Amino acid sequence: MLVDMIKDIRVAEDQAEEAKRKAHAEARKIVQEAELKASEVFQKSLAAAEAEGRDIVAAAEKEGQSLVAPIQQRAEQEIEKVIGAAREKQEAAITKVMERIVKTYGHI
Repeated sequence: MLVDMIKDIRVAEDQAEEAKRKAHAEARKIVQEAELKASEVFQKSLAAAEAEGRDIVAAAEKEGQSLVAPIQQRAEQEIEKVIGAAREKQEAAITKVMERIVKTYGHI
């Protein structure tokens, strides 16, 4: 009877040890799955953040272009005015030089 009780205790201890090993193995498996899932979520979040960042940059570039375009247009108009004024002065200068040449030489 004592021997049977000792055998029962050993069987119970073995069963408890086996249950403990299975629980540890299951816990490791759960942790690995959680780490894998966390990595997947991180990668998806990173990809989404990068895409959002690209969209923000593209929108900012587009807005910048819309702000720059009128300024460029005004600058081009000013350049044309300056070039026009310079041409007028150039024509006047050529005329004056020609008048002096004619007065100096008396012909032409």
